[in-house]
Amino acid sequence: MAQTFPGRQAPARRTAAGARHWPWLVLALVEFLAAAPMLGRFALAGLVTGVMGLAAGATPGSALLLVLMLAAGPVLGMAAAAVLVALFAPALGRIDKSVVVALLMAGLLLGTSIEYFGWLRPVIG
Repeated sequence: MAQTFPGRQAPARRTAAGARHWPWLVLALVEFLAAAPMLGRFALAGLVTGVMGLAAGATPGSALLLVLMLAAGPVLGMAAAAVLVALFAPALGRIDKSVVVALLMAGLLLGTSIEYFGWLRPVIG
């Protein structure tokens, strides 16, 4: 005989298994595609500056510092989004992985945009 427990029961699922995830994944893809041209500029600026710096006689350590400085904006943006997810996950209960991916891509876009429009674009024109 089946045993029942009193309390709140899970609502019946009215949608297909993956139907709730695709809008969040589309949003994450759009956010990544919006950040991709800026990330490409970061990579190109880092490569050109590193090669020109090494050709001018700079040390490899200074080129590594430039790469770390260029990567700081997107990484800090994603880290801030991850901290927000970690802080609010216990309060919200279960969060879908697709929502977490969309939030991480929003952090990537925000960090990349701040660094690109605040620092890189004024420098390279």
